[in-house]
Amino acid sequence: MSDNVAVFDDGRIQQLAPPTELYEQPQNSFVAQFIGENNTLEGVVTQITDNTCVVRLDDGEEIDATPVNVSRVGERTKVSIRPERVEFNKDRLQEGAHLLKAEVLEFIYMGDVFRTRLKVAGNDDFVIKSRNAPDQVRLTPGSQIEIGWMAEDCRALDA
Repeated sequence: MSDNVAVFDDGRIQQLAPPTELYEQPQNSFVAQFIGENNTLEGVVTQITDNTCVVRLDDGEEIDATPVNVSRVGERTKVSIRPERVEFNKDRLQEGAHLLKAEVLEFIYMGDVFRTRLKVAGNDDFVIKSRNAPDQVRLTPGSQIEIGWMAEDCRALDA
């Protein structure tokens, strides 16, 4: 077993890193999609600082993200958010979490986890995963909810 893994696309190394880094900190959209399940929302960078940027999503919503390989205002981006980093239970949301409205489209019982497909910011293939625990809510298709995540878990990548 290797300590580092290389992710190739068309014969070129996209990222060389330990598996946890590939999953938690993908350096581009290809790696984010290649390693594990991933939600993407598209938009344009409207503000940028060293560790945060504001992205206006294609539906007009604005969110905070961590700028990874975007460098200027006006640049198109694809933001990446892992399903297990998104929370809908307000009691579990951390202070400072970014919030968006969502519509529940499908609830899938998978045994140890619940996989719920949502419509978020015009994307109807946005997935959240939550642990199957006695106190966990089973979301109902058609219901309107609010979801949230931390800016450090949302990565602004190449479009």
